[in-house]
Amino acid sequence: MNDRITLFGATLPDGRARDVVLRNGRISMLREPGRLCRETCAGLDLTGYLLLPAPAEPHVHLDRALTWEPVGSDPDGRDGAWRSWLVRPAPYHPGDLRRRSRAALRTLAGHGVTAVRTHLDIGAGRTPLRAVEVMAELRAEFDRVLDLQIVAVPVPGTSDRTIVDAVSAGARVIGGRPRFASDCRQEIRRLLRLADRAEVALDLHLDDGFDPRLLAVGDLARLLRASGFDRPVTASHLAGLNRLAPSALGRVGETIAASGMRVVALPSERGCGLPIRELVAAGVTVAAGGDHLRTAGHPMGLADPLATAAATGLPAAQAWAAVAGHARNVLGLDPGGLEPGAAADLFAVRAGSLAEALQTRPQDRIVLRGGRVVARSGRLAPIDRSTSLAQDAQVSRGRVPAAA
Repeated sequence: MNDRITLFGATLPDGRARDVVLRNGRISMLREPGRLCRETCAGLDLTGYLLLPAPAEPHVHLDRALTWEPVGSDPDGRDGAWRSWLVRPAPYHPGDLRRRSRAALRTLAGHGVTAVRTHLDIGAGRTPLRAVEVMAELRAEFDRVLDLQIVAVPVPGTSDRTIVDAVSAGARVIGGRPRFASDCRQEIRRLLRLADRAEVALDLHLDDGFDPRLLAVGDLARLLRASGFDRPVTASHLAGLNRLAPSALGRVGETIAASGMRVVALPSERGCGLPIRELVAAGVTVAAGGDHLRTAGHPMGLADPLATAAATGLPAAQAWAAVAGHARNVLGLDPGGLEPGAAADLFAVRAGSLAEALQTRPQDRIVLRGGRVVARSGRLAPIDRSTSLAQDAQVSRGRVPAAA
């Protein structure tokens, strides 16, 4: 199929206006806006819209999404919020889990996200893999809208067999919270061994406690260099890095960079800040994620990549890279971009510049995945699997306004 659609008059991050031609799910060419083509080509009018590579969400907990009202929050800090979740009756009832997760995915997609990595607790109760099984069903349901990756996060006491079974059930990454184990370093080694055995990536919550005697991310970086583990490894949270003196932080940053580990910052969540600028300066790939969507840990979580990018405190271009190219790197996806050959996962927002978009977070947005329009102004577009790219975008010959 030789599907072709032109995005007319889009503003690029450098301020230039361009017609962007998409063919077979990728960017074919960028050219000066031309009036003749608008009258003869199938296309979408993006005059007044800023066009960006689509963002990804590298770290979210869909199993807990939208539980603030029924669960509430233990006031005892971040661990209290986690405990309040664990004591909730039947936290993985399939109907409730499916409903909340589906609503969260629709929100993420409507806000611009075309790829999501969700961390799911496993090993609890009589159905230890229920969350993974439900999320695997939703992955198939949303496959034309976004790429959904599942991380199996064992709760304390989960066996090796259950973790491996989670991969068979649909998880593509092994996660974990080593600080809740009796021996943090031994737990890191166990999870690394299981990821190697299952031939999947590793994505760990590290240094999200307040014990100054332990800096697990440094241990993991050194272990990776010594072990020769060659699968992608990601670490998130890392709030413990904030306790380090600048010289020590620089050394740890260099160790992380040399190991090839990626880092996910969670800048909008209380207690999850980390020294992003210093890690970037050390050569670490730093992505940014939202972590929670209206949960006990983050009641005001927005699932909005514009808000996450703005919260990083980085310059506009670096902030967007954290939720777009770097986030896609964490997920092992094509990095995207706005050049010929790049995947046509694109995000158009009504704004004159990236700085304006980050400051005002307009809701007038258009989301394309593989060159197909999948969401407009927060609402998912109906997708018929039998239609072509141009039909999906609801375009025809002549000039078609972007927003209905």
